[in-house]
Amino acid sequence: MKQAGLALALVIAAGCATVRTEQGTLVPLAPPPRSVAELVAQLSAPDAPSRASAAWALAGAEEPDLQLLAALKGALDDASGPVREAATWALGHMTLPDSQVPVLSTDAPPRLLVQTRPSYPNTAFNRKLQGTVLVEFLINEVGRVAHAEIRRSIPELDKAALECVRTWQFAPAQRAGKPVAVVAQSPVSFRLY
Repeated sequence: MKQAGLALALVIAAGCATVRTEQGTLVPLAPPPRSVAELVAQLSAPDAPSRASAAWALAGAEEPDLQLLAALKGALDDASGPVREAATWALGHMTLPDSQVPVLSTDAPPRLLVQTRPSYPNTAFNRKLQGTVLVEFLINEVGRVAHAEIRRSIPELDKAALECVRTWQFAPAQRAGKPVAVVAQSPVSFRLY
């Protein structure tokens, strides 16, 4: 009987040893595809899609100067929602001088209303892969996740993490009594036990 118990303990220990926990790989923002000066000029384009495209591309700018910050700050008041969202995303990724920090401050942060759980991908589950994916996302002015990107990647789990976060719903953040877009991050964990 002692041998059977020892054998069972070894099987259980061997089963536990096959669970792989991944730490994930950091995923940086892509640098702007064109010069910052060209993209800042494009923020004044007559059509909203061009302005939004420029603002999205500026998120990866490494050293924002005052002209870039002023252009993006102006885009926060654009008549087009997608332009305001893109400017929020870009500014949310920049190190702002102390004088500019209030630009993105809110009177009330977003409040989570609906949070779904991720679906475990079959291949990752079968391989006993677990870990935490870090997702960065933009909550728009109506409280929906308008954009999401991976910041700490576990490739087999990334797609499921993005799909999960995109279903979350929030009461939007408020600034001066108006709903505004904000950038947020959340870990999405995949655990086998």
